[in-house]
Amino acid sequence: MKTKLLTVIALLFLTITMHAQQIRPVTSNNVDNLIKSNPKIVILDVRTPAEFSKGHVKGAINIDVRQNDAFSKVDKLDKNKTYLVYCHTRNRSGVMTNYMINNKFKNVIQMTDGMAGWENNKLPLER
Repeated sequence: MKTKLLTVIALLFLTITMHAQQIRPVTSNNVDNLIKSNPKIVILDVRTPAEFSKGHVKGAINIDVRQNDAFSKVDKLDKNKTYLVYCHTRNRSGVMTNYMINNKFKNVIQMTDGMAGWENNKLPLER
């Protein structure tokens, strides 16, 4: 009886962890290939509009995570699409990616070195 109970608990745990969504980390060096391999990816820049205007990844949309309406804007996005999220380093994008995963977004990727890494690697900016 004890063995059966432990087996049921183990199976339940395995089932829950298999369905849990996770944030997929990627560095700026790999973003270009990622975008080319998935042209439908939505690029989400969570920095301020001033930072965004100084340069951003081509095709990015800007939702400033520090604004009161940021999460309500994100809630309106299609949860089945793939999102690449970045900020300057990884703090603000970490807040947003965690929010997205906790709110049932299916495919969330975080550029872990952010715009700082993008610029250090001399990757192209759109203005």
